[in-house]
Amino acid sequence: MASSDKAFKLDIVTPQKLFFSGEVTSVIAPGLDGLFQVMKGHAPLLAALKSGKVRLSLADRSENSFQIEGGFFEVSSNKAILLTEEVA
Repeated sequence: MASSDKAFKLDIVTPQKLFFSGEVTSVIAPGLDGLFQVMKGHAPLLAALKSGKVRLSLADRSENSFQIEGGFFEVSSNKAILLTEEVA
């Protein structure tokens, strides 16, 4: 797959379950100060999230989006985790 060299690991976790675990090429999330985008090679980051829409570009070139209810987003060494209270 051509885009795999641009992909990084993402886990999306709620208190109830692991909602998503896989390779993505981009995440757009609703930070407290506005939307931000993370791609492979991003500097380490810890951000608080507000309720809103998260958009994923997957390694297979498909896209996915969903609503979250606040939370936190962390990136380090091309691995990211999004912790949220709820995903709809």
